[in-house]
Amino acid sequence: MDSTNDRGMAMRPLEVLGISDSEELVYRALVERHKACSTRIAVDLGIDEQEAGDWLEHLETLGLATYMPETPKVYIAVDPELAIDALIKQRQRALEQARNSIPALMKSFSHTSDADGEQPILELITNRAYLGAVLDQMYKSLRSEILLFQKAPILVPAARTSNMLPVGGQVRSISDKTFLDSSDGLANLLEDMALGEQARTVPALPFKMMIVDRRTAVMTLDGQSPETASTLLIRRGALVEALCQLFEFVWEKATPVFAVPDGKVESGSQFGEHWMESTEALIPLMAAGLNDKAITQELQISASTLNRRVGDLMRMLGARTRFQLGVHLAQKFAMSSQQSS
Repeated sequence: MDSTNDRGMAMRPLEVLGISDSEELVYRALVERHKACSTRIAVDLGIDEQEAGDWLEHLETLGLATYMPETPKVYIAVDPELAIDALIKQRQRALEQARNSIPALMKSFSHTSDADGEQPILELITNRAYLGAVLDQMYKSLRSEILLFQKAPILVPAARTSNMLPVGGQVRSISDKTFLDSSDGLANLLEDMALGEQARTVPALPFKMMIVDRRTAVMTLDGQSPETASTLLIRRGALVEALCQLFEFVWEKATPVFAVPDGKVESGSQFGEHWMESTEALIPLMAAGLNDKAITQELQISASTLNRRVGDLMRMLGARTRFQLGVHLAQKFAMSSQQSS
């Protein structure tokens, strides 16, 4: 088609759908007339009639036009809303197929790097799609533990995992105010806590971070603007160990978070009223060091009920062992006794 004919060339919105300049010009001319033969389109665009016929046939194969069985053929423009929407859906499916190839390519990339011994300890990630693939790979390689620093916003929502921990595994998260104040953040935290995640909160965190099995970590490099910050991938080594120590330091000082029946969260060193109603009698007995048999007899409850309440206490206080729980309760019971006297 004559390149000097620039009708409609200022705007090329259909180019992203793989429609060429010539195809768009012919389609626009056909849309204006609703239906026309190749002769009429050739006159409108100032092109050869054979060339116009070829482009009209091509539009028909794309689903942008149909024709009436007449001689000569009379082409009819397909409703733009239907035709363009169909092309958009086709392109979306193609893009999704391309995205689905990322995990296999990442797996090959990882194996090749391991075989050559050249997998870098530090890798800067600036592409959001690649970050999603890295997070997906980290979740799939998970063996026992995830440690999280959570700040708003969630950078790759699609990478969130649900109940993918192996038996005996655990997730511990520390969320700051920005995360709890975000709509998605609070909903996700409640969902994850229902699956067994231990959660604590602090007013502010220096950056976003995820550590898997204390061997691989990702962290944002700009805590003030995590939505635009690059992300650092760290594989093994002293830096991962240092980040684990930082997490444990913040964890010890963070405030436990627990869910309440109305779907909200509470946090703080004091127990929630809903929880105290069923456990307030248990606290002084455990703080005093009584064994399970003595506690069940004193409270007139079954061993399974006691174990369930002890499990709830351990999750709420972030205790890893019964001994650690006893220390926590002894301290809290002593403080409450001093306050009441």
